[in-house]
Amino acid sequence: MIARPRAGGGAGPLWTAPGVRAERLVPPNLLWASNGIAFGPDGRLYIAQFLGATISALDVDTGELETVLGPDGPLTAPDDIAFADDGAMFVVDLPAELVWRRDPDGTMSVVAEGIVAPDGVACHRGRLFVNELAVDGRLLEIDLAGGPPRVMATGLVLGNAMQVGPDGLLYYPHLMGGEVWRVGLDGGEPERVLDDIVMPVAVRFDPSGGLRVLSARNGQLHRIDLRSGERDVRESGVIGADNVAFAPDGTAYVSGAFRGGLRALSPDGGVRVVIPEGLNGPFGIAALAGGDLLLADHFGTARLPGGTGEPVREDWLAELHEAGIRGLATAGDDVVVTTENGNVHRGSPTSGWSTTRGLDDPGGAVTTPDGRVLVAEIGGGRVVELDGDGGFRPVAEGLDRPVDLTVDDHGDVCVSVTGGGRVVRLRDGRVLTAGLSRPEGLVAAHGALWCVAAGEGRLYRIDPDTRAGSVVASGLATDVRPPHVPDRAASGVARRPRPFAAVERAGDDLVVGLGAEGSLLRLSGLAASSGSPTKGTR
Repeated sequence: MIARPRAGGGAGPLWTAPGVRAERLVPPNLLWASNGIAFGPDGRLYIAQFLGATISALDVDTGELETVLGPDGPLTAPDDIAFADDGAMFVVDLPAELVWRRDPDGTMSVVAEGIVAPDGVACHRGRLFVNELAVDGRLLEIDLAGGPPRVMATGLVLGNAMQVGPDGLLYYPHLMGGEVWRVGLDGGEPERVLDDIVMPVAVRFDPSGGLRVLSARNGQLHRIDLRSGERDVRESGVIGADNVAFAPDGTAYVSGAFRGGLRALSPDGGVRVVIPEGLNGPFGIAALAGGDLLLADHFGTARLPGGTGEPVREDWLAELHEAGIRGLATAGDDVVVTTENGNVHRGSPTSGWSTTRGLDDPGGAVTTPDGRVLVAEIGGGRVVELDGDGGFRPVAEGLDRPVDLTVDDHGDVCVSVTGGGRVVRLRDGRVLTAGLSRPEGLVAAHGALWCVAAGEGRLYRIDPDTRAGSVVASGLATDVRPPHVPDRAASGVARRPRPFAAVERAGDDLVVGLGAEGSLLRLSGLAASSGSPTKGTR
């Protein structure tokens, strides 16, 4: 496999200070949320990476994976793709509310804008169709001459991947309605053809003309004979399945929106992993009792048993499943989980969960020595204390985008603040360092504070007494967001994750989330290292 992981802020040759050793605990992720997939005219399988702002092309015979449109291009979060007869590729860019055309020579142009959460896309004999991933969404034909779109159907309960069938009708799903519908290309009343598929996310036709429907929830691929009612169900093993594409030999390739990766279902019944699943972040990191690491991974959480090996997805947090899982902390036997939509969950599988709502973009969390749970409210410019009954109260205000919290060896709470690139002690407002580029992850260890400056891909060591700072590691692939994508790029029901480069203590070592490549780095030998002095702190 030829992998080209996307570059992020500070990505480059990894450097560590003398005596500091670096080890990757989790390898880089090759696909950030593999959503729309389609075979191109060159025979390669094109893959839209929603979280990676990338279109890749996979040679299914050799395993070579090439970046066709990278995160330095115009895409915000591509969700689905389709090819026209002339070789043009159409891409729906969901948060940006755009539909793009990429000509065979690489020229990019916008063919539609202002569509709410454009998701499913289909081409047929020079015509282009798009639907909306929205409640009461629309199915539209896009006027390639620049006129307004034609509304073909309304009332979609989240549209998604669709295709014109052998009968000349356009088949499309209601993702949350459990239904599959069809409509004539030139008008007419839409007709419901199925109403009992769990979360149908993609409607396709195999090379023999058979109707295939993919379930997002369980990854089942249904083959349905509409005349006889007979069905055949294949298990793909993909949780959060998003799309399916068929090779000429009938092999079905299934993508996964939540975990990335790609699997192939051969006509003889075999299932194989083509590209392994990986991490979407990781974002927040929490060290658990016993040495396990818990990772916030946008769509869910993952556990790294013993702090090494392959991440295991956490089913016991399924009830908290919501896009935007971000910060993690421990509070006794409980876990504290912050999410981008303003909720903070606290609990455990045995004690249950309580939820605090109404925060403006909560980030990192920390438990103080006296048992208080504090959360950095990035959008609100505050640090708040949870009261345990779903409420909270401010303990510090007027901060310019606080991101993460830690407690130093003296018991003082410190916060990383994006504005001014600062690390601040809350007790007296003392600035411990300034001038960092997007300081985010913050942790105390070995008598010092350690801060990840996500905008420059560096880990800093800060002495809280002398305020001296030094670089301990650089070249960290920390910035998950392409430069042109705004922090709050969102539309409809989907969004890209906002950055949060976390660092956590694991015994005598530190672990750093490398969100621009989907990996986790362990740094050891820190106790004896003072790093390299830098002008970046004062």
